[in-house]
Amino acid sequence: MRKIWTVLGAAGLFCMLGVGSAQAKEARTLCVYDPSGANGDAFAAMKDYQVAASAWGVDFTLKPYTNEKTAAEDFKAGKCDAVFLTGVRARNFTKFASTLEALGALPSYELLGEAITLLAQPKAAKLLKSGDYETAMIMPMGAVYIMVRDRSWQSIEAIAGKRIATIDFDAAAKHMVRLVGASMVAADISTFGGIFNNGAADICYAPATAFKPLELEKGIRDKGGVLRYPIAQLTGQILIHSSKFPSGFADKSRQYGADNFAKVLQLSTKADSSIKSSYWIDIDKAARERYDQIFLDVRVYLRDSEKVYDKDALALMRRLRCKDDASRPECAQKRE
Repeated sequence: MRKIWTVLGAAGLFCMLGVGSAQAKEARTLCVYDPSGANGDAFAAMKDYQVAASAWGVDFTLKPYTNEKTAAEDFKAGKCDAVFLTGVRARNFTKFASTLEALGALPSYELLGEAITLLAQPKAAKLLKSGDYETAMIMPMGAVYIMVRDRSWQSIEAIAGKRIATIDFDAAAKHMVRLVGASMVAADISTFGGIFNNGAADICYAPATAFKPLELEKGIRDKGGVLRYPIAQLTGQILIHSSKFPSGFADKSRQYGADNFAKVLQLSTKADSSIKSSYWIDIDKAARERYDQIFLDVRVYLRDSEKVYDKDALALMRRLRCKDDASRPECAQKRE
């Protein structure tokens, strides 16, 4: 588990260094989710963010958590002033930023970078607040790919009836599994790899950064592969109780994250390129457009019926997608 947090939740943060300030700082607590606790790589990396925050007038005490749900609950209860969570967990606090992880919403790293840059502007701050909760930083943690045990399962239709290892607290993934007619095998970040590798699930989804640490080639074997089609963008997010922080702190934090996007992203692009070329499966245009349509249906449903996704965030990402490629069929639908 230590290895996966080196790649999934920690390495990008090593770039987050800052210069300490001699002025008096406000003492605050930052909850850090790391499966290995204070001995883990994510916790060690947050020490670097701790240094950066000192330049913005905050002296953080870091508090390790090996259970992400508990870290989120303690943040909600006010036991910690800030917290580091995955974007999926962050959805319980600020929907706008967590909506960046919506299925099919940002099909490339370039579009994710554009979105993070836009949200780093001070005028976007109001979009990242929900009551006293505020998203203080967004970091790329890798494009998420579908991994299959049989290369012939490339289309939406082929996935029907298959077993998919599904993060059990991810409403979007659960709805997608139902929509395509597949079966859900409940999992979490610590178990989905083993479930896929031992054959208890036919399909899983994960960023390339998880491929080697979780030995997912054991699940792919000789017949499987990785669909070269990003279904989502994984992000790491720092949330704060905004009333407990000095004016301008979150703006500086978000801008620092945007400025370092390219450096942090190197981990993900390196992981993508490290997967053997023979494992990649290139799907045709028709299959890609079918996936696009299914994911659009999921986003609209979760926006309107479940209130999981933020409508303004979806509209922003639609503009980015259509600006990048106006020929996309969805650009004429105007459903987001």
